[in-house]
Amino acid sequence: MVIPDAASHRSRHEAIVNAIEKAVRGVDDRLQRFHRSAVSKVKPDGDLLQMGSHGASEFGAWYEERRRNPPLDQPAFETLVALHEALLNHLALLAERAWKSDKVPVEEYDALLEKVSAFHDHAQRLAKAFQAAISDIDPLTGAQTRQVMQRDLKREIVRARRSGSPACIALADIDHFKAINDTYGHGVGDRVLASVSTALIDNLRPYDSVYRYGGEEFLICLPDTGPEEARRVLDRVRARIAKEEFGADDGRTVELTVSFGLTMLNPRRPIPELVERADKALYTAKQEGRNRVVVWRAEKPAPNAGGG
Repeated sequence: MVIPDAASHRSRHEAIVNAIEKAVRGVDDRLQRFHRSAVSKVKPDGDLLQMGSHGASEFGAWYEERRRNPPLDQPAFETLVALHEALLNHLALLAERAWKSDKVPVEEYDALLEKVSAFHDHAQRLAKAFQAAISDIDPLTGAQTRQVMQRDLKREIVRARRSGSPACIALADIDHFKAINDTYGHGVGDRVLASVSTALIDNLRPYDSVYRYGGEEFLICLPDTGPEEARRVLDRVRARIAKEEFGADDGRTVELTVSFGLTMLNPRRPIPELVERADKALYTAKQEGRNRVVVWRAEKPAPNAGGG
């Protein structure tokens, strides 16, 4: 099993926020130099006069190198890039006109300010969204936090209640994790947690969600999925993890398996009760030998001892 960078997701988002902030500073710097040139009637810097300078800008080059990689391939980021490109082209036209003419038409200058405002507003919203995503990620495992889990499950329950669509949740627990910690040390244990989290995230479907529930447990939400389909999805992930090998620092191989407890998300029941059902199914999976997926079944009422 490839040892992941547990903070890679967080690092990517931090790099995106940094790139957005640098793009904003770059635009502000160009505006400052434009105003200096326009007021002083000195020749603008070459980059101010260049049409299509977005591609040659630091932000444009950064984006072009990564544009096909998620999450930069989403429409919201494409909008930011289009705003940046249009702004720089408009600025190039006005910079040349301000240098060579006595004045710039007020409507063209107002149009520039509108483009600047639109770019700033969109950049601020995007940066805020990525910053929120950073705080929603568990720094060790890269899974989403328990706080996000509570919010998402409430939303999923409302959606299921309105649409009638099925959904499932599952608890995943790393088998013999205490023994791994005791044998190889907590450093290896932390890397095992990160590896299993990455395996869950990478091998589940794009619309499934993985949360760090606590310790060596993860909670998984599978929307628009009945229990039998969810069991097949989780069993495929379980088998994939069991086939992989994880190397400890001393060269030994750590065998990793994961047990799953699965339950249907009943929109009429509270979240703690649903998680408890998944936990009971997980307990059964452990009792039956681990490395398996068990679906929660309603307990049959005990027979009346008194008869009658």
